[in-house]
Amino acid sequence: MKKKITIYGISLFIALAIILVVCGVNGVFTSVKSPQDVVKYVCDGCFVSAILFLGIAGLSWASKEGTFDGIGFTVSRWKNSLFHNRRDWKNDETYSEYKERKDDARKKKQRNHLLYVGLALAVFAIVFYIVYKFAFN
Repeated sequence: MKKKITIYGISLFIALAIILVVCGVNGVFTSVKSPQDVVKYVCDGCFVSAILFLGIAGLSWASKEGTFDGIGFTVSRWKNSLFHNRRDWKNDETYSEYKERKDDARKKKQRNHLLYVGLALAVFAIVFYIVYKFAFN
């Protein structure tokens, strides 16, 4: 449980940092003219961080399903054949053995926190957008 709290805490800290950077680049801390601008830039920050987290979660899911195993196998074979002495190179691992080894290693990793934090940030972006659109107009 403590590990989950730490992982979610780090993810939320990174999301908050992204939101603050987006707000800072847009001038929230220096030259804000109205509360409407603040809400707009916070909405932008939540949206940017949500897209980043959801994109990374999508790539993580694709990797977990083995989408990139063929590329990894090809690159590792190419690297071993190029940078090792050919007579010392005894890597006779087939693609199916490589895939089984990678599948066993992947079973231990869970990355659902990226999806959940990304969805929460998307909800916050929608809420801030609704506030921006309807409360100030």
